Amino acid sequence: MEGLLNMPVTNAAEIKERFLTTGCAELDAKLKGGITCRGITQIYGAAGTGKTQLTLQLCLTVQLPMTAGGLEAGAIYICTESAFPSKRLQQLLEHSEIAKAHSVNGDVILVKHIATIEELVLCLQKEVPKLMRTRKIGLLIIDSIAAPYRVEDWKEQEQGKSKRLIGRLLHDFYKNYDLCVVCINQVSAVIDSHKIYSQDFDDQPALGLTWSSMITTSLYFYRRISSRYACIILASHLPRITFQFEVIQSGVRAIK
Repeated sequence: MEGLLNMPVTNAAEIKERFLTTGCAELDAKLKGGITCRGITQIYGAAGTGKTQLTLQLCLTVQLPMTAGGLEAGAIYICTESAFPSKRLQQLLEHSEIAKAHSVNGDVILVKHIATIEELVLCLQKEVPKLMRTRKIGLLIIDSIAAPYRVEDWKEQEQGKSKRLIGRLLHDFYKNYDLCVVCINQVSAVIDSHKIYSQDFDDQPALGLTWSSMITTSLYFYRRISSRYACIILASHLPRITFQFEVIQSGVRAIK
């Protein structure tokens, strides 16, 4: 198995059928196997809805053996707007059932902080491929994809070019390295009933149609009072469903 995840993959059919477990059997069942390793998975929602909580849990599950739904590999976590939540990761390592049942640790989670679009593009073009040539990497997370755009005054045409370039780079990772790609996205309010996805929610993913056209699977996280919900907005292999989940000390769990 050594180096398997760092070798180009030619069998596209195998990639389409591959999933990364979320670490919760009930959540995996809702998602028909977990997080797909095909294309780009977007998780969007307002602050405090549980997006980062799930991606941290994926940083543990990617280390699991393939027989347990993992990829026997490490993760690259790109932070664009805040410090990496190391305290929460340590809490998961101490209390999650994943850590108790398997040998997982934080040493194979490689964290990179970037602030601008130029830094993000350079990271994806140079640093990520270099890391994948020297380490077994199965998961790439960007948290969040929208933040660099909100701190830079870019013209709309330039923004569109950068979004398409980033999207192509991420799709190339999945095609060439069998890499599971997850992007956290922020939300913006629906204006004049213009919606990226046909839905009844007041929020839509940030970055507009150009970015949304690059997405393969899109999950919307939101809160109603003290309860958290996830809605499958876009997925070729999944129905449009909404389900409740919770974030507890030991991790993210779907509520039956």
